[in-house]
Amino acid sequence: MDKWQYSTVSSEELPISSERLASLGLTPNRAVKVTDLRGNSHRGSIKGRFLQITDLHPDLYYKEGSSIETACHRGEPNDKGDRAARFGNAMMGCDGPPDLMYYTLDWIQENLANEIDFIIWTGDNVRHDNDRKIPRTEQQIFDMNRHVSDLFVKTFKDHDSEDPRQFKVKVIPSLGNNDVFPHNMFSPGPTLQTRELYNIWNQFIPPEQQNTFDRYTSFFVEVIPGKLAIISFNTLYMFKGNPLVDNCTNKKQPGYKMLLWIGYTLQELRNRGIKVWLSGHVPPIPKNFDSSCSDKLALWLHEYSDIIIGGFYGHMNLDHFVPIDGEQAWEDVANAIATSEFSEFSEQDFLADAIAARQIRAQGAKPVNKVNYMNNVRDSYYSEISKKIKKLSKSDPFFERFSMVHVSTSIIPTFNPGFRVWEYNITDLQTQEAAVHQNQPWDLFFQNLDDEIDQILNDSEVDEDEDDSRSLFEALDSLLKKNKKNKKGKKGKKSKDWWKTDKTFPKIKPDGLPPGPAYENQLFSPLRFVQYYADLKQINKDYLKLLKDGKSKEEAASIAFKYQVEYTSDAEPYPMENVLVKDYIKLASDLSENDKLWEVFLERAFCSSGYKD
Repeated sequence: MDKWQYSTVSSEELPISSERLASLGLTPNRAVKVTDLRGNSHRGSIKGRFLQITDLHPDLYYKEGSSIETACHRGEPNDKGDRAARFGNAMMGCDGPPDLMYYTLDWIQENLANEIDFIIWTGDNVRHDNDRKIPRTEQQIFDMNRHVSDLFVKTFKDHDSEDPRQFKVKVIPSLGNNDVFPHNMFSPGPTLQTRELYNIWNQFIPPEQQNTFDRYTSFFVEVIPGKLAIISFNTLYMFKGNPLVDNCTNKKQPGYKMLLWIGYTLQELRNRGIKVWLSGHVPPIPKNFDSSCSDKLALWLHEYSDIIIGGFYGHMNLDHFVPIDGEQAWEDVANAIATSEFSEFSEQDFLADAIAARQIRAQGAKPVNKVNYMNNVRDSYYSEISKKIKKLSKSDPFFERFSMVHVSTSIIPTFNPGFRVWEYNITDLQTQEAAVHQNQPWDLFFQNLDDEIDQILNDSEVDEDEDDSRSLFEALDSLLKKNKKNKKGKKGKKSKDWWKTDKTFPKIKPDGLPPGPAYENQLFSPLRFVQYYADLKQINKDYLKLLKDGKSKEEAASIAFKYQVEYTSDAEPYPMENVLVKDYIKLASDLSENDKLWEVFLERAFCSSGYKD
């Protein structure tokens, strides 16, 4: 057996179905037939579109016609406004009726499955623990995860293939904070939970990554072999709401180990010339992550911006975006090290997070203070960009210092259910006959990866001979000296150079790398998106009317239930030319300065539900 294997992809143009695409708000595009000549990764066509869906939260105890005040589980409604509707009631706090999930996936299968390449599915497939009379159990959580997973397999698998991992539409799942028991709490693997999750998701996970998944509950999939990958990483290992997580500076912390895995994986994908989307459940912003985790991840996004296109997340049930400033993250890290605060753990912060987690548990899906949160996003991120945009554009015309965190609205009716289809550039694929790469087999890479990470976790020595590491140290040293002039450092418990042994800091991006697909239009650059939503108020109204007209329940449901285009990225009043980072930076600046645009943005953030605090 050869030490290396050939990864070969051939392409063939396919005809356009423009009328069908236009009816869905999608751009007609010539699909490309792609065959992985290794015979084990991909056979099908690439259309240049993919879908993100998140936070289904199906509740098997949901009872149509029951009282909303009892989590839609039982009791007669107090009045018409307290009645649990067939497909759920937006903003009222109940989890999703199973029918909402079933009809949503049926609609996607019927209308979009033939028009998309893959699905990024970012977790939370289990009801909230918000009914004291029916507490969640571990077995219920496993059973529901399996039920939803089986539903995705049934809906999107290639049933003509004997390969259990062959899908007509590839599906890449991520773990949600309500997909585990107890909710939010998840420890590093291997554990019974990680092994059970692998059994549930094994058809989605490349077999050579089983051991990696057991340890990190993370994996990646080459959605276009040798060219484009989706990394699904376990955000619970960095999530403030996880009481087993403190920070990302201690080698015993799961977040530290997670960053090591992300770093090695990104470097190997860069070596192979593969571009990357990141996906996970909890958005990696300071609100959700310990600062040492959010800052370090921001550094990886920044230093690998030549291959990372962006990231997709759920959890917050809001349609919005957050720009992450990589250069600011370096400044924050240097300042924290200079004052010996980077590795400190605040008991007060932990208690605040625990209280917030209990409040979320009690509230379930009901939105609270979401306008206030969005206004904070506007003030903290968008307005700061607006103040600096002219100066930034002169020194950084592609805004490569920023990375985009995309947060999706949910299927659970916190607001109206919604999901998004992204369109991306496949022009070069349409003209390529074949691409040949010579790489080590993935199973060999993962075997070596486990050994290297174990060595780092058990070794505190610094390799001073690595030029890339030395350039990193010099960069941090420079920032440290600058910060020490402005601030008096505290006496820390650790050596002032402790960070030199911390392999969760990325190497500095090599000079001369061209802007990646997130910054300049090229192969795999995002071009536009279409946001779909289900108007629950109208759907439930139409459903009841059809019942009165003599239709059966299933007839009425199949007629009334539908998704429609809520808006597109190129729609008024703030049409985006593309959806590159520079387009989002311009939009952020416009939103901070124009109150009328902001009102439209808020309406869309809440999925046209009419929500107000």
